[in-house]
Amino acid sequence: MRPALPALLLGTALLTLGAAPAATPSPVPGILVAYPPEGHRVAFDHVILEGMVPPGATLTVSGTPVPTGPDGLYISWFPLKPGVNDLRLIARTPARPGQSARSTTRILRVTRTVPRTLPATPTTITRASITPAQPTELWDPAGDTPQDRQIPVRFQGSPGGRASARITGLPAQPLREGPAGTYSGTLDLPPTARLSSAALTVTLTGRDGRTTSAPAPGPVTSTPGTARTVTTPPGTIPGPGLNASSTRLTTTQGAPLLYPRDGTTYRAVGRVGPDLRVRLAPGISALITAAQTTPVGFTPPPAPGGGPLTLSSTPDHLQLHLPLGTARPPFTLVQTGDRTLRLTLYSTPGQPLTAPEENDPRLDRLTITTPTPGVTQLDRTLTHPIWGFHADHDDQGLLLTARQPPTPDPTQPLLGRVITLDPGHGGTQNGGAGSLGTPEKNLNLPIALMTAQLLQAQGATVNLTRDTDTTLGLYERGLIAEQTSSDLLISIHANALPDGRDPRGTRGPEIYYTHQQAKAAAQAILTALRAQLPDLGPGTGLKPDADLALTRPTTQPSLLIETGYLTDPGNLRLLNSPDGQRRVAQAIADGISAYYAGLAGR
Repeated sequence: MRPALPALLLGTALLTLGAAPAATPSPVPGILVAYPPEGHRVAFDHVILEGMVPPGATLTVSGTPVPTGPDGLYISWFPLKPGVNDLRLIARTPARPGQSARSTTRILRVTRTVPRTLPATPTTITRASITPAQPTELWDPAGDTPQDRQIPVRFQGSPGGRASARITGLPAQPLREGPAGTYSGTLDLPPTARLSSAALTVTLTGRDGRTTSAPAPGPVTSTPGTARTVTTPPGTIPGPGLNASSTRLTTTQGAPLLYPRDGTTYRAVGRVGPDLRVRLAPGISALITAAQTTPVGFTPPPAPGGGPLTLSSTPDHLQLHLPLGTARPPFTLVQTGDRTLRLTLYSTPGQPLTAPEENDPRLDRLTITTPTPGVTQLDRTLTHPIWGFHADHDDQGLLLTARQPPTPDPTQPLLGRVITLDPGHGGTQNGGAGSLGTPEKNLNLPIALMTAQLLQAQGATVNLTRDTDTTLGLYERGLIAEQTSSDLLISIHANALPDGRDPRGTRGPEIYYTHQQAKAAAQAILTALRAQLPDLGPGTGLKPDADLALTRPTTQPSLLIETGYLTDPGNLRLLNSPDGQRRVAQAIADGISAYYAGLAGR
């Protein structure tokens, strides 16, 4: 039988919260607008208008009746005209014994932005639209691929014209139009070009025969032979398994690529505004924020040493050491299968890396390949599922660590387990709007507190990232799990739709995770939520490959629960009620317990 949350503990949890419960509307007529805020600007033809009026009151918005619930809740998908919308909200409370009818009026300004479309004539260029908007520098164009030497150009102008762009001292190159009035293309720089803050100019000849030109804000510099070496300085990376987006490298198109470690060294071959362009390997470039690096000089980074790998183990960990010497090349570490990790090293060791002489029954297979020049790839398959992993530099190379999955007691699967629960938001971070008077942060906290008590009652050690209404950084939360060697990191939230999404019909739980190691735990919790709270709706379920601060950590399976949608009236009311919070906490705890019970029976 699952442990139920005693009434006394429930009261304690709510007292510990110390935050206001769902607001009780004042008997004086009033209008709460939880969203959108005053002066909001939205690029869509509707807006989610939500909040609360006194129970029993009716609501009209600019003359249109908006349905309200018995508790005064309203959530409307309200149309907007282009430009400024001064929405006139009128709440009317009918007469009651001893109280006359009352009405309250509120004006809410919401602006619907509409892209400006230039007429075909006269020929005009919108100067603020011209890119590149920031300086571009090339320091080793001869070593770049042709794509690396391309400068993307884009601007808005009168439709139906003929456009081109040129860099001072180089020939003009045509641009294409599409969609109407948008002109774009690339300028190809020769590998031998030498430029010093050369102006980039766009030109448009319109239907009226007029030609107009305008400079791009970002000049272009090409200085062959000035590539330099930079490093990620000590103290930059808070934890080796956090994978913080604030320090990651991206592709030149902006997609996430790799998460550095303190001391990681790169060859910088250019600059795009505030970012350095580094060459990871021939034909592979990435961007890193220049302010997060320290210059080392113009000499290329040292080549890694190489040789045989070494294997070491403890009852809880299996470690593989790559003998790279003092070199600190960039790398990525990803889970590619239930039991497999792939390490991609952007470097070629002086000696080939070879398999370790040691054996361990937990290591099933190890392959080392060179898929492209300058890249070494290591695939490590274990005999058991992956459960927490990370890699970091040490004095003599790179150490790859994988944790051993726990072996729970079948009769008490949570006994001795260490779990970090994160009540989302808090303090100055309200999270989703509180249409019933309570913001998301104060819904997440009691659910997390009750979940913690249920898990502790079954023998688990639970770390709460916060147990009061306090502000906490995103990476502080993941660091608590890493530093306490937690088995699981679970962040508890409530969902809400962004601008431009019709809220009608979108409801139910969703669980996000980045790495496959968290899938089984996510599925167990989702199953419990769906079984025990069918009134939430089934939701859209599991959300793999998420790019979230609380799902990227790898030192333990990490996941984020969106318990329901604050933009759905039924979900919102359930999450605001003490009984609904208790049921959600019970389902989360039961899902976690079922997950560990499954491990015990494996």
